[in-house]
Amino acid sequence: MSLSHEHDAAWRGFLRSSALLLRVLDAELRAEHGMPHRTYDALVQLSEAPDRRLHMKELAEALVHSPSGLTRVVDGLERDGYARREVDPANRRSTLVVLTDKGLAALERAWPTHVRGVQRHFADHVSREQARTLAQVFGAINADLESR
Repeated sequence: MSLSHEHDAAWRGFLRSSALLLRVLDAELRAEHGMPHRTYDALVQLSEAPDRRLHMKELAEALVHSPSGLTRVVDGLERDGYARREVDPANRRSTLVVLTDKGLAALERAWPTHVRGVQRHFADHVSREQARTLAQVFGAINADLESR
């Protein structure tokens, strides 16, 4: 079995663009806010969660991180005062990650930098119609992969 030329070109373009885009967005967040993109992403996930808290497992799934990778991210969030760990009162064996006010403030400061970067490096190159198509394509791929 082999990929069509079009599928191969799209796949390779996706891989390269993803890596380059994340590298550029990371560099911009680090330069302007001293914040790596993985920290920004974790802050976004926590800010959108009910009561600004997620179980470690939920946060790992949202960030697509391994447990050990997530531990390093959460260690950094705690070190910076952006989040804290709490024992889940409903299940004492489970740990919650809770966004602090300082973490929310850091996210609010970094958000314009991130949006500006996504606009400049992604959205300026993609029409609304293309964006709808990409959202459908990646939605289908994500749904299939997440169902496994």
